[in-house]
Amino acid sequence: MLNAIAWALACFGVVAADIALSMVLFSALDIVSELTGFPIDNLDIQWFQAAAQTASFLMALLWWRYLWPRSFMARWQGERPLGGGADKAWRRIACVIVIGLALQVVVGYVTDAVLSLLPEAAADYSELVEETGMGDTSLLAVLTTVLGAPFCEELLVRGVIFEFSLRAFNPQCRPLWKRRRRANAQDAAMVPWAAPSTWGVAAAIVLQAAVFGFMHMNWVQGCYAGVAGLIFGWVLVTTGKLRYTILLHFAFNAGSYLMTLLWFVNTPFNVAVTVAIAGIILVEAMRSLRHACGMDAASAPLP
Repeated sequence: MLNAIAWALACFGVVAADIALSMVLFSALDIVSELTGFPIDNLDIQWFQAAAQTASFLMALLWWRYLWPRSFMARWQGERPLGGGADKAWRRIACVIVIGLALQVVVGYVTDAVLSLLPEAAADYSELVEETGMGDTSLLAVLTTVLGAPFCEELLVRGVIFEFSLRAFNPQCRPLWKRRRRANAQDAAMVPWAAPSTWGVAAAIVLQAAVFGFMHMNWVQGCYAGVAGLIFGWVLVTTGKLRYTILLHFAFNAGSYLMTLLWFVNTPFNVAVTVAIAGIILVEAMRSLRHACGMDAASAPLP
């Protein structure tokens, strides 16, 4: 029990490390500003975000590379490679993109509907969007949202935090070096292991999604990021490869800009119909992805 709690807390520790890294980066920029005499306030907020994303990505990459030989995903891939050739690979890519776009439509419209019932919360969120530049459509803002965030956040959350979540609920997924202290990473990766239980994987998906929502530091983004995190975690378990969740995150974030194409959805009835259609597409795309990965219903728990 204590080990499980420790690994669960480690998930939030990763978030704390990421926040601390951003604080160190901004402090360094303040020092550079004082030494050079260039007012740091003159820099666009998007440059701050790009710098923070780059630092976070490098930290997550080093962390993930260190965990990889002993990680659940490394062993999962070793036991069940996807295969299927180029045809199945392209099918998986298409399914992941459709999942991301359909998920954005569902989550986006449901969030708007909820905010319409909470005018004070909607006003506070609009102010936050304006202050942080989240609504910016400049090239740098689009790049940090569509490209930077998927790479950075997927390595950090689905690469590191999900691994810790699995260790919290599945003792057999915990580091093998504790069992073989003298084994190096390559030897440890070859030690026989027990696959995690279905409920343990489902619990890990929920935990990493909750941490993913918490990372966004406001309840509006936290709620829809948490919901999206459930699907992201399921896709990771279904495919066994981080690159598919990066692609999914890319499609999901890009979908937020493509939502303007649905300008004709402007009544409650139209919204309800659109969400229903997108929901059906989402479920069917998830079924197709599971089939393209050669998994049956029991192999990859739906969130």
